[in-house]
Amino acid sequence: MSKNYELNVNIHVYIHDDHADESTQSASHQLIRQDVMKAIKEALASAERTKSYKTSANYATALRSLLNFLGSEEKLQTLSPEVIEAYQHWLRERGLCLNTISCYMRSLRSLLKSIIPVSNQFFSDVFTSNTKTEKRAITEADILALLRLELPHGTPLDLARDLFLFSFYAQGMPFVDMAHLTKSQIANDRITYYRRKTGQRINIGLEPCMKDIIQRYQRPGDDHVFPLLTHEDDYNLQLNRYNRLLKQLAQMAKIEKNLTSYVARHSWASIAYKSSVDLAVISKALGHTNPQTTMIYVKELNDERLEQANHELLKNFQ
Repeated sequence: MSKNYELNVNIHVYIHDDHADESTQSASHQLIRQDVMKAIKEALASAERTKSYKTSANYATALRSLLNFLGSEEKLQTLSPEVIEAYQHWLRERGLCLNTISCYMRSLRSLLKSIIPVSNQFFSDVFTSNTKTEKRAITEADILALLRLELPHGTPLDLARDLFLFSFYAQGMPFVDMAHLTKSQIANDRITYYRRKTGQRINIGLEPCMKDIIQRYQRPGDDHVFPLLTHEDDYNLQLNRYNRLLKQLAQMAKIEKNLTSYVARHSWASIAYKSSVDLAVISKALGHTNPQTTMIYVKELNDERLEQANHELLKNFQ
């Protein structure tokens, strides 16, 4: 049976009398809603004041995601274990891995614990641990297979293929940043943008293969590079559609791995690492604020490099 939890702010208990008039209950709900958002903003500001920038960024990212799922700040008052479980399912449908979901859940749990005393119970049935990251990169041969697919020009599959290739060409640019990429961010044969997730500044030199794709989607009067967003509400719809089309493209190109929006990013990191690009350079290109995050992308490749290095070392001793 579904449990209903009141949002309890500053550890004050709000009791709703069944016999109270509707205006009183409405005013009480409004107070709770306003206090929760105020308390959340204060928690974010506090993390920034104490220079816990990473914590603050994690809180803000997770909160944006939750509000995107809920649709409005007002629905914060409906939080329950069932709502958080539905949120987890929503994240999985959008292609997020379990470790990313766990990061969101732990950030929300930490953010809300001093604001909503019962909030720990909200997260009892969702994933908050860590699991071994599945290797999501594909090979150069797989990317060439995608490139060589013969697709009707101007179709959704054609656009999805171009977006995936552009993401790979642009140092693993995330889908969210491609969707919001504007012509004004391109100048002097360079793309300069700030990652929406971390705020990191990214500067990329335009290569001919990138210019070719950009040129195909030139539309007078629209500053966006790609035809994805007519308004903000379209983003999740477009991301879902993109991931579905990528699955079709993987089947057509006979790629065995699951193809999602994240794969182009992982693939660029993996291929760059195999090509002896320094890890610090890869980390900067990906816009990672913590180099340890980059290690997750190339962890399995470290073993391959070590094995190859040892093989070369022992050649003369065979």
